[in-house]
Amino acid sequence: MNYSKEVIRGLEAYGLDEKEVRVYLAGLEIGTASVLELSRRTTLPRTTLYPILERLEHHGIFKVGKQKNTKVYIAESPETLKRQFDERAVIFSQTLPALETISGSLHAGRGVTFYEGSDGFKRVWKAIINSGVKEYRMITSGTGLLDYAKEPYIVKRVIAERMEKKIFSKQLIRDSKDARTIVKKDKKELRESRFLPSDIHLPSTVIVFADQVAFITTRKENTMILLASGDVALTYKTLFDLIWAKADVGNV
Repeated sequence: MNYSKEVIRGLEAYGLDEKEVRVYLAGLEIGTASVLELSRRTTLPRTTLYPILERLEHHGIFKVGKQKNTKVYIAESPETLKRQFDERAVIFSQTLPALETISGSLHAGRGVTFYEGSDGFKRVWKAIINSGVKEYRMITSGTGLLDYAKEPYIVKRVIAERMEKKIFSKQLIRDSKDARTIVKKDKKELRESRFLPSDIHLPSTVIVFADQVAFITTRKENTMILLASGDVALTYKTLFDLIWAKADVGNV
């Protein structure tokens, strides 16, 4: 099956992957084909073909029929695909105003971005690690981030990436048994910690870096807010430093 690059590129632009391209072109050549015939023509095993044909049928690229009690597949003509493509383009164009509204709703204001879930946490962390800072400040319970990422990920990715880029961390952490275990590793993990009273409640985590502040809520609320504002970041840095000066250094 040797086809020109233009043919392959055109079908990929339509949304087909490499195997789907092979199956469609084989079907176009054969006309009405059984799975066995398509398997021989494409050299793909039937177990691989079935889900591909199901997807292609779902997207209107193949029709399904019967021939002597055998299920057969008929590739739609290129003209049919072109018509479907044009119809989809028209429908998509009509949805643009609604999509723009949805896109705008992600930002409550300039410099404010909302994220959700574990993927959101990872995005916030990437923003911190790629910001170019050499130090950030954090206020935490010590275990809040475990709502979004398991401890091995925190250690092997979050802390490891920070250490690789030599980014120092200063943290105000609520005193607890877990916190004491974390703080024991401060020197090894490029971090300095001071303790906050054990009887305070810190369900959320705040991280101040560069001219941004990240607010990470509990899993119950499942929200992260990344606020880009030099004035707000300076305010939080100032508050952090005031608390830092009074916080307990602790004996670990």
